[in-house]
Order: sequence, then structure tokens, then C-alpha cells
Amino acid sequence: MVSATRLLLLLPFLGALASPTDPTPNEPVGRGEKSYDLLQEIGESIFNATSEDKLQGRSTDLRTSKDGVNSAGYYYSLYNDNHAGADYTEFPDSGRFQLKWNTNKEFLGGKGYRGGSTRKLTWDGHFKADGDYTLAVYGWTTDPVTEWYVVEQHGTGTPGNGHILGQVNVDGGVYDVYMIPYRNVPKIYGVTNFNQLWSVRRNPRTTGSVDVTAHFKRWKELGLQPGNPVFQMVTAEGFKGSGNLDFQLH
Repeated sequence: MVSATRLLLLLPFLGALASPTDPTPNEPVGRGEKSYDLLQEIGESIFNATSEDKLQGRSTDLRTSKDGVNSAGYYYSLYNDNHAGADYTEFPDSGRFQLKWNTNKEFLGGKGYRGGSTRKLTWDGHFKADGDYTLAVYGWTTDPVTEWYVVEQHGTGTPGNGHILGQVNVDGGVYDVYMIPYRNVPKIYGVTNFNQLWSVRRNPRTTGSVDVTAHFKRWKELGLQPGNPVFQMVTAEGFKGSGNLDFQLH
């Protein structure tokens, strides 16, 4: 069993522990489901994750789960306890990161900011992918606990649950808003129920700016309840397929 302390440390990776209450049968709704045994493995690796970067000042390749805050103040994270064919390159003195993959197992990697208030994330660079993947600004909140995605582009999977709650008009585009309830999960920050919130861009893109504050504001107007950010970062999440990116956050 995973201790309560370790379950808290699993927060960024627990979104798919339980099945949502209203998924579309046999169709992916976002992140792939993880077994309890796998979550325990994740807990073992993330339990010892550092809050400050201990990498060298040059670029460093990561292939197993690790997170931290680098010397430039950026939060970076790679989840890869599935042993997916994913390679994350961290540049410890900047907002740059690279990610390449060729896999049929789930991974997630990205870079952004830990804690604080919602903000605008801006990035540029190169992105190319095929198969089942999601390119998104992503994070978790507390008070209340929510997992959230602002999807800029996705592959063959189906973000959201098919029931559009409304739209967000921001950042030069229109996003459809979805919510998926997760219920009866092991305690995450003291709760056993949480909601997964989605904004999915109608006209896909790979770089630009995402105003997280604007998305949170619109979600609240629709009756949804995002809380206080644990982290917010630009991520690629892959399930099956290949791809590569080279991004610089500003």
C-alpha cells in the first residue's frame, strides 16, 4: 500500500487512477488508466524527487521519472515509470526543454512554474507528432483539488467527454470546455473525489501563449471550480506513436 504521505506526492500523476463516472465506452477521454501497482511504483520514484535542481549546468537527458525546480526558476517534470520510449532533455539554466518519443506506453513531460497564481505561459519552438498524444498547458490545483488541461493540439485520442459545457474565447482562438468527474479514488490532498477540467482548442497550434487566468475565469463562470495552482506547465503526453519537440518558455 502507498502511505498517505506518498499519495500526496503522487498528485501530478493520479488523474487516471479511477475511471470517470461518465466516459465514452472504449474511447480515450484523456490520460490512460494506471493500475494501483503502477501508481505504487510511481510513488517510490516521485517520493524522493527534489524541490531544487541538482543537475549540472549543461543539458541533461532524463529517461526516468524526475521533477524539480531548476536554477532559472522553472519547474520541470518527467513521468516515465511505464518505461516508455521517451527522452527528456533538461536545460537547467533556462526555460528550454526537448522531448522525443517512440512508444506505446504513457508518459508525460513538460516545463513551467510551481505554485503561485495563474499566469500566461508563452513558448516557441518546434513540435511534430503522430498517433495518440496531447500537447497542452497542464496542471493541478488544491482548494478544491482539480486536474486541468488547456489542449493546444492532440492526436487520435479524444480529450474531454463529448459534452461541451461552453467556450473560452482567448489567445486568438475558441476552446470548447469539458468536465469529467472522478469519484472514489484514494485520498489526494484529503479528498476522494475530484474533477478534471478541459479547454480544447478548435484550431490546433503548437506554439504561442495560453492565458491560464482567462481559462480559470471562464471555467468559474460556467460553474466549475478550479482552485489554487500546484503547478502549471507546457506538456506533451503520449500514449502510442512518436514525436519530438524543442520548446523555449519565455
